Amino acid sequence: MARAFWAFVTFNIYSLFLISAFQENTSHLFDAKVVSEMRAAGEIFDIREWGWKDHYIWRLFSGVVVTAIAAFLAGAIAKDKGGKTAAIANFPSIFVWAGTFYVMAFGKIDVEGQTGFLVVSLVAIPLTTWVAYQCGNMGSETQASDFGAGTVLGIRPFHWAWIVFPLYLYSLGIVYVGAKFLALQFMTWRDMSVMGAFISLLALIPVFAWVAPLNLAHKILSGESMSDKAPFVKAFANTGILIGGALVAMAIQIACFWLLQKVISWWY
Repeated sequence: MARAFWAFVTFNIYSLFLISAFQENTSHLFDAKVVSEMRAAGEIFDIREWGWKDHYIWRLFSGVVVTAIAAFLAGAIAKDKGGKTAAIANFPSIFVWAGTFYVMAFGKIDVEGQTGFLVVSLVAIPLTTWVAYQCGNMGSETQASDFGAGTVLGIRPFHWAWIVFPLYLYSLGIVYVGAKFLALQFMTWRDMSVMGAFISLLALIPVFAWVAPLNLAHKILSGESMSDKAPFVKAFANTGILIGGALVAMAIQIACFWLLQKVISWWY
């Protein structure tokens, strides 16, 4: 029972942080030109008020991805009946989708993408429930087969209380460059040249730059690396990896996108 409770809590806390990473990136990913023009015109506004705007497909995609990640973790925590536990933990998300549907259908409002949000809200309720159940089962099975009894995905359980904060920071970077990579694939899908492949590779490099520090930190926390070191040494090492890794990833991201802009303007 205690495991199910903590799985429920963890699922919803991680969901809130991760969905926020997607929402925070919405304006930068899809409305960069509009935002730039508004700021150039002297308009002052809080970028967080941008919300999802009319990007209802992006909102649905974000919800499914976040549900899958949080459910996998919840299933690993629950160990037994991970799918059922994750599906129940998804109830608050269902209430949000149901509330969105009600407001869009019966509320006296007029917003961008209103019909789209109405439709995806109906789709999201069964879809996220199914994703939560399947990924919850995957999490519990992975935990049982690959990791020790006293851990959650190889990490001692109390670490997951603070991991959510650096994970949120890294999620901001990963979501940004991941979506940029996908956007470039749509832009260059007809380009079968070597240069087209180079552009795709250049857009993908920052994704690896953001993921690599997380992998190194996991190895230390799970005992794969530095297992013979004192706890405070490993804590300092992880702090350095997470902070330094974020700085390096941002530098690589800036350099790659600068080079991408130059290459695209020259090639196309």
